[in-house]
Amino acid sequence: MVTLRATVDTDLDAVAAAEVDQETRRWIGDTSREWHRAALDDSDREHMVMLSDDRVVGFAILAGLSDPHRSVELRRIVVSAEHRGQGLGKAAFRATVARAFGHGAHRVWLEVKETNHLAQDLYANEGFVREGLLRETLREPDGSWSSFVVMSQLETERTS
Repeated sequence: MVTLRATVDTDLDAVAAAEVDQETRRWIGDTSREWHRAALDDSDREHMVMLSDDRVVGFAILAGLSDPHRSVELRRIVVSAEHRGQGLGKAAFRATVARAFGHGAHRVWLEVKETNHLAQDLYANEGFVREGLLRETLREPDGSWSSFVVMSQLETERTS
């Protein structure tokens, strides 16, 4: 079981550690402890840690909470490497999306690297629809370019 709670300063070491894993780094942009700290102070974002058995196992970030069009972005969701393969990612995704709709979202959306098929499959299986492709939007450290798939779910498409 996964629960979410607001991230506090003392969680930031665990959050930063979750992003250090090489498998995680390939899917996310550059961040830092300071990036996460700034998110805690931003009233337009909600930074949450995932808990399983009262241990931090990852984190999620929602953005656009004050969007007048009620379009909330799932900015980031990460399960720590040592906790993967236990179904926590799916549970955390469901809880985070529910949280976004709980904020009154009409639309919850996200961007995922085009090459991250595992994540895209999860999102599609959870009712998210592919909307389009943002071509070559991120320059990778090796000089190559990554494209992003935009996916979303509307409140009228929710099944639970």
